[in-house]
Amino acid sequence: MSGRRNDGGAGVADPTLTQPLLVHGLLTLAMAWPAVRVLRRAGLPAAWALWLLVPLAGPAMLATLLARRPWPTLPPKPEKLHSRERLRREREAAARGAATDGGTP
Repeated sequence: MSGRRNDGGAGVADPTLTQPLLVHGLLTLAMAWPAVRVLRRAGLPAAWALWLLVPLAGPAMLATLLARRPWPTLPPKPEKLHSRERLRREREAAARGAATDGGTP
């Protein structure tokens, strides 16, 4: 007997190599979409999500890039009011405007 395996032919992949690559590929796909959304929201190039393709160091590199780059300063969001509260404030503002006008045409 020789030390060779007879696995029946070519094309049979070595499971010790394909399984980690498959897991890495699936994790990369799972992280790609949220990473692109975060990068776009931060005003950074979406192509930086390609760092996720680098095994082990890729996600850490992407997180480092996100942490070290300045993010844009966005204006504060307007206060969301219930329609009744908004209407009440509009009426109060109109009443104050009419009171300061003094009734002049």
